[in-house]
Amino acid sequence: MGWSGSFPAFKYRVKVMSGFDDSDLKRLLGIIERVENERESENAGLSPEFEFDTNFSDYPCDRMVSGLIFKGDGPELVYGNVYIEQGLIKEIEETRVKSENWIVPRFINAHTHIGDTMLKDPPLGNVYRSFAVQRDLDVLVKPPNGLKHKFLSGLSAEEAVCSMEAAIWDIYQNGISVFADFREGGVDGVHALLTALQKTSRHVQPVIFGRPAHIASPSFSDELRDLLDVADGIGISGVNDMDGSALSQLSSKSASRQKKLAIHAGEKDRSDIETAVSLKPDLLIHMTQSTPDDLKTVADEGIPITVCVRSNMTTGVGIPPVLDMLDAGIRVSVGTDNIMLNSPDMFEEIHFLSKIYGLSDDTVFRMATSAGADAVDCRFTGSIEVGKKADLLILNAKSSNLKYVKDPLAGYARRARTDDILGII
Repeated sequence: MGWSGSFPAFKYRVKVMSGFDDSDLKRLLGIIERVENERESENAGLSPEFEFDTNFSDYPCDRMVSGLIFKGDGPELVYGNVYIEQGLIKEIEETRVKSENWIVPRFINAHTHIGDTMLKDPPLGNVYRSFAVQRDLDVLVKPPNGLKHKFLSGLSAEEAVCSMEAAIWDIYQNGISVFADFREGGVDGVHALLTALQKTSRHVQPVIFGRPAHIASPSFSDELRDLLDVADGIGISGVNDMDGSALSQLSSKSASRQKKLAIHAGEKDRSDIETAVSLKPDLLIHMTQSTPDDLKTVADEGIPITVCVRSNMTTGVGIPPVLDMLDAGIRVSVGTDNIMLNSPDMFEEIHFLSKIYGLSDDTVFRMATSAGADAVDCRFTGSIEVGKKADLLILNAKSSNLKYVKDPLAGYARRARTDDILGII
């Protein structure tokens, strides 16, 4: 369902919010089209792609990098060399080295929606003062009539792939190794993401939580079977949006196929938490409105939680009780959520976590790396350890931003930025 070079003429007559109707949506789409055309004109003949220089030197192994190593899950900070062979960490040698650069693990972004990349920074709600809007999460993202879903329904396959290509490049350039994506659009949506990944040829690993496109259809069981053939698991937008039979099938079929089940829960209110937990998911997203009793149940079930603090603040639903989650013994990871709402900037995400909650620097480090790897079952990465994949960031300790940092772990958690990245391995 496409529009051959122009945005679709929407025929909806349902108002998406008071004071925001189809005419506003058409005007927004027109603005987006004009901006995209201008960008294409400005960038004609230019390639947006770039490569970081990671060819440091030739050694008996495939590669060696030197500097201050953020080693292990702790992390332990040691100066030395990391030896890499066939993409894996072969040896970590603690020794005096000339380089002061920081060698840190690449991020694990444990929750994204990259399919809405082309709808960046939409109206967040209805204007209720001359200088502010009343934010409304449901109007933005609730299926099937949220602004996001109306927009996605008009994208052609080609446009969907192109927009996700841009998102994957952005994810790579932000130092992310693995991103766990809630993929709308059923089997076709999964194939679009995989096609975008092939076109970018970047060393980024997706964990794809597919979402059936026709839950109320008689062909739902067949679609679910086909979806589980191509996806890593199922991502449920919210249990209140589905009937019990569909939820039961999603849970049982995922488990029988040994695929992951991830569920948005407790984002706007806690009405869906009990049902979500009862499905025994492998991962819960948000839990913004969860109570200590909810968290005790989640901890008892051993379910990890991914928090998306910037997204929750953007949509006005509050902030998740991260300290209570950690107190309960829950493994908490970090996601950047919808590309349309926030860039996939994990540095910015951990800065928020550090400064809003007063979390210790080592806790923030783990939430953005090894905890995410555990949450999405990618334990081959997420920390700098012998035998793990060499997914590394080289940060410039002499940049104008990091120069004079006395505690590198604090600098990482509260100050480091994407422009401090010298290399990505």
